[in-house]
Amino acid sequence: MEGKILILGATGTFGRPVTRSLLEKGFAVRVLARLPQKARRLFGATVDVVPGDAGNEADLRRAMRGCWAVHISLPYRLDPVVMERVVGLGRETGLRRITYVSATNAHETTRRFEMSAAKLRAEARLRSSGFACTIFCPTWAMETLPRFVRGGWGLAIGSLKSTPIHFVAGEDFGRMVAASYEDDRALGKRLFIHGPEAVPLPEALIRFVRACYPDLHILRLLPWQVRLIAALTGRQELAEVARLIAYFDEVGELGDPSEANALLGGPTVTLQQWIEGRKARVLDTRHER
Repeated sequence: MEGKILILGATGTFGRPVTRSLLEKGFAVRVLARLPQKARRLFGATVDVVPGDAGNEADLRRAMRGCWAVHISLPYRLDPVVMERVVGLGRETGLRRITYVSATNAHETTRRFEMSAAKLRAEARLRSSGFACTIFCPTWAMETLPRFVRGGWGLAIGSLKSTPIHFVAGEDFGRMVAASYEDDRALGKRLFIHGPEAVPLPEALIRFVRACYPDLHILRLLPWQVRLIAALTGRQELAEVARLIAYFDEVGELGDPSEANALLGGPTVTLQQWIEGRKARVLDTRHER
């Protein structure tokens, strides 16, 4: 295919493995990055890095020129606006395909939640656009676990009755998205991506911290306690995490991953395998110091 695939959100949790997997398959890739030096450090000279912001229409137009496909993997609040602009600009830039990262529990029954409502609006605009498309609905990425190591503590947030989550490794997700670009059977599909095993979030966090940071203390917190701490300290990111965890506990994982697994080859990396790989990298970093 002539031209490039533009990645919006290439340096994010799910964006990185998608970018790397597309490169490994030989696709020409461009990324639009607010921090171009970071993008070049992550992906090297094989990626065409365009400085700019996906929320800026002029930057987006400049990045989309010469691209036959766009992959959107952004924070949910940006999704509806960016999707509208990608669709509009696509008609003047020769775009032919769009892939979009939604969420496993974006559903009409969960529209009352802000994240779900934003994802559903973006999905609806994409489906009505007329462009060939695939929508991916992944669950939690294993790569989110290190975010719960803060200030010398490992935060295990959630109750013992927390909904089990089929954590998916970024490398599995990236491989599946890249495979969709080689298989037109994925077009027009809404595909759920779930990892091979279900583990409650607090258990996953405890296993991760004990393996990778055995010298850290583990602090068990319920979502409401995290919200209180966030309110007292003004730490908005903690409030966001608490809302997301409470959201998952209430609605659980939705969707059936069997179609995605059959089309693209299901995830194979278990949580323990991912933790062992992460542990090796943490030890290497400590030895370098």
